[in-house]
Amino acid sequence: MEFVKIVFIPNLPYTYRDHKRLGVKYFFDKGYDVEVLDIHHILHPEYKQKVSINYWTFESHYEIQTNEALFEKIQNLNESDYIFFYLTDYKMHTDLLENMKSKTKAKFITYVGGSIPNSYVRCGLINNIKKIILPLFEKYVSGYKKGKFDTDIFVSGSKKDELIYTGLIGKNTVLLKVHSRDYNLCLGLKSFKNNKPHVVYVDTDAIDASDYILTGKKINVSIKTYKEKIKSYLAWIEKNYGVEVIIAAHPKSRIYHNKKEFEGFRVVHGDTASLIKSSEFIITEGSTSISYAVFYEKPLILFSMSEINFFEHTCSFAKELNKQIINIDFLSNETRVSMDKELLNKSNYNYYKYNYMTYNDNKIQSFEIIENYINEK
Repeated sequence: MEFVKIVFIPNLPYTYRDHKRLGVKYFFDKGYDVEVLDIHHILHPEYKQKVSINYWTFESHYEIQTNEALFEKIQNLNESDYIFFYLTDYKMHTDLLENMKSKTKAKFITYVGGSIPNSYVRCGLINNIKKIILPLFEKYVSGYKKGKFDTDIFVSGSKKDELIYTGLIGKNTVLLKVHSRDYNLCLGLKSFKNNKPHVVYVDTDAIDASDYILTGKKINVSIKTYKEKIKSYLAWIEKNYGVEVIIAAHPKSRIYHNKKEFEGFRVVHGDTASLIKSSEFIITEGSTSISYAVFYEKPLILFSMSEINFFEHTCSFAKELNKQIINIDFLSNETRVSMDKELLNKSNYNYYKYNYMTYNDNKIQSFEIIENYINEK
């Protein structure tokens, strides 16, 4: 074990959540020689200045400023060492990976570990047309090139993960089947302690997502109106269902950043899975945390409003889970009837679980499976 060096290369500024979910903490605590080469300065300059959240560092974390500094860091790695690389921009990153590959002997591992329906399930006529046309462009149109890099090991968390970044899977790539990161988190997790029944509103950061900085998406709607509708809906749920609503803030939320309370509702950070495990049901516009509801077989409500009609995730999750979307622009007795119906609807939970969360229900953590593979080589 002592001669294996593992280098993690996240592409966004480092957080403690990354430290755990990317596997750094697992291998560091096990005594491996671990480094984090944080390359957001190269791939996403100024992101950190624009997104004010709680970043994190530790003694083996380095913020790399240039390609040359990155290459210098990895050039002395050998065949027994590993580079874990995480992607956000497919084409940009595969070009960089090719350059990195030429500078090092280390093996490359890509752990997708958490696909979402929006990657495959198109909503609306235009998006459905794109679903048909884009593959044709990739195959037949000269000059249209999708990123290509044959990673040494492709770690997949579910069947659908194998469809993400297909250009990383070559004829010599090892496909290692594990769990999604969300499934991993649920294994052995303790419940959130609360003195009365609660419902979890899983915030998606839909109206003001920091990821829009990466995509260049401009959202020209009223954040004030959005907040008012959220407040009204949460209050309506408390009144109609006799529960406390707790807001599980998105890790990159700017609306709830550093807040413990919002308009009279409790805000909790970094404990979404535990909150859901002990909840009566959850409500969300469409979050990957839906996996926690499926794992613990909790009732789920997907809702939307006119301000976030652009947010395709809601429709995508609804399609894969066979759910109806509850519109909260106007709350009425019909809203209650529709919600009651959806709270009973878990018809596609098993389908979702074995397509987006895991291959099987084995209780071995993904990083233990990866570690076992590494030590066998």
